[in-house]
Amino acid sequence: MAIVREKGVSYRPVLTPAAQRRGCFTSHVNTHDLAMLVPELMAPHPGHTWSLLSGGGHGVDLDFEVRPVAAPSRVATVVVLASAEVYHVSFEGHTDTDFADDDADRPDALRGRIELAAAATTGPTRVTLKLAGETVIRSEVVLDPDGPGPLEAGPVYYPLQRLKAFLCHRRVVEKVLDYPAITSS
Repeated sequence: MAIVREKGVSYRPVLTPAAQRRGCFTSHVNTHDLAMLVPELMAPHPGHTWSLLSGGGHGVDLDFEVRPVAAPSRVATVVVLASAEVYHVSFEGHTDTDFADDDADRPDALRGRIELAAAATTGPTRVTLKLAGETVIRSEVVLDPDGPGPLEAGPVYYPLQRLKAFLCHRRVVEKVLDYPAITSS
């Protein structure tokens, strides 16, 4: 199997004819079907808006933004990679990932990413980033950090970036971003 880079397309595995004869196949997520589910999955979050950035075809990543109406500057991005069963949600430098390799699990994985995006943007949320210059080497999101039952999304480590920062003698700093809860008016 080779990794092929096409202009404007995410990395995706391409099988050789020999691999195809052995019964291997690529598993492309039908992002069009998932894009059609987004309005239904966003319905439980009436205080949020969403905008589709890309998606809607075979081999095209699904990419959309979720933001609260009361604080539109708080943006979380949800991405579903078409070439794999990988579901990401990114908020303020932290990326949380889920996987779904079965067709029946894909809507639930997308629902989980949307719920995390809505909760993170609504707050209270604490984002902790360890940075080497502008490069994130560790990140963590905690929902309701001072409440009775904080929910942690992470931590996520980037060992190669950390090693590169160490070898280049780059200073590592911790940056903590606190977002208070958005109150409905």
